[in-house]
Amino acid sequence: MARTHVTRREYDEWLNEAASLARALRYPITPDMVNDSAGIVFGEDQYAAFENGLWSREAYELMVIFESLNEPAVNGLPAAGAPWAEYSGLCDKLMIVHPGKFCPPHFHQRKTESYEVVLGEMDVFYAPEPVAVGDDPVLAFQPMAPGGPWPEDVALPAGREESYAQLTSYVRLRAGDPKFVMHRKHLHAFRCPADADTPLVVREVSTYSHEPTEHAHDKAVPLDSWAGLHDNAFVAEAANTGRLTTAIR
Repeated sequence: MARTHVTRREYDEWLNEAASLARALRYPITPDMVNDSAGIVFGEDQYAAFENGLWSREAYELMVIFESLNEPAVNGLPAAGAPWAEYSGLCDKLMIVHPGKFCPPHFHQRKTESYEVVLGEMDVFYAPEPVAVGDDPVLAFQPMAPGGPWPEDVALPAGREESYAQLTSYVRLRAGDPKFVMHRKHLHAFRCPADADTPLVVREVSTYSHEPTEHAHDKAVPLDSWAGLHDNAFVAEAANTGRLTTAIR
C-alpha cells in the first residue's frame, strides 16, 4: 500500500537534523520555527520518499523551510497604496533540500525572491517569460534573462514530469555566487543535485510570503484582503494542498 503520510518519528528526525544544520550555519532558528509546517511534502504521492529515506537520492518533491522573518512592512505606507501593499514586504527563509529532491514548479503572483546558496549546489529551472495573470498591464524592468539548457541527467519525480515542461531555462548556483533573483509571475523549480555530498541549503530573501499553512493561517494580517491569500500557484494540483498541510501520524 502506498505511503500517504510521514510518521511522527520520521518527521521529527527530519526537522531536528535540518534545524541542527541551520544552527551550524548560523541561521537564527527559534523554537517556534521548528513546527509541523516547516517540513513540506508536495502531495500524497511524494510521501514514498520516506520508504528508502531522504538520502536515497531518488527524485521526489519535498523540502524544509525555516522562516525567520515575514514582515508586512505597511507602517508608513500611504493609505492609497493599500491595494498593492500585498506585493511588497520583507521575508527571510532558509530552505533545505536533500540530494535528488525538488521544490516543484510554481509561480508567485505577488512575491519576488532571491536565492543565496549557503551550502552545496542548486539547480534552478525556470521560464524566462512571465505568466500572464489577469488583464491589467504590469510594469517591466530588467526582465529575467534566459538560462542555459538542462543537463542531460536530471531525473524528475515520477508522474510529475509534464509539470516541468515549461521550465526551459536552467542555471546552477553555488555557495559564493551572486544572489539570483526570481521575479514574480515566473514559473520556477529547483533541486539539490542527486550526486551532491551535502543537502542544499539556500537563503531566500523576498517580498512578503502569503502562505496560510497550518502553522501560520491564523496569524494577524494588516489588511482584511490579506486573510487566506495563498500566493503559490503550483503546476501540479496536488502540490498546492501539500504546501499547506503535512500528513504526520
